[in-house]
Amino acid sequence: MEEPAVAGLERKRLVLVVEDEMFIAMELVRALRDAEFDVLGPAGSVADAFDLIKTERPDAAVLDVRLGTERVPVAAELKTLGVPYVIASASHPSELASEPVLSDVANLGKPTDLDRLVRVMQAFCR
Repeated sequence: MEEPAVAGLERKRLVLVVEDEMFIAMELVRALRDAEFDVLGPAGSVADAFDLIKTERPDAAVLDVRLGTERVPVAAELKTLGVPYVIASASHPSELASEPVLSDVANLGKPTDLDRLVRVMQAFCR
């Protein structure tokens, strides 16, 4: 359900960023904000990501697959919620293919093409 526009303005779309490398996270956040998205996060751990999802449901997400020693179970939760997501990971495609919630998801790679990220998020948030 769409939120009503306020004074003729549409609400910005909310994108969750899950990335534990601070410089990369800030780069993703900057690119999304420059494209006029609101950003939820960045979350640097699985626990932080789940806390953010509990407080506000994002319209879309960009996820790193590994957060320190943790693998991201956030993808399964987002899939359950019907929130589209992409991966920004240096993981090998065969590693991603072994995980059902990651196998059919686009991997934007690292370093991430920020223009492509913005285009994908715009398509998700239409």
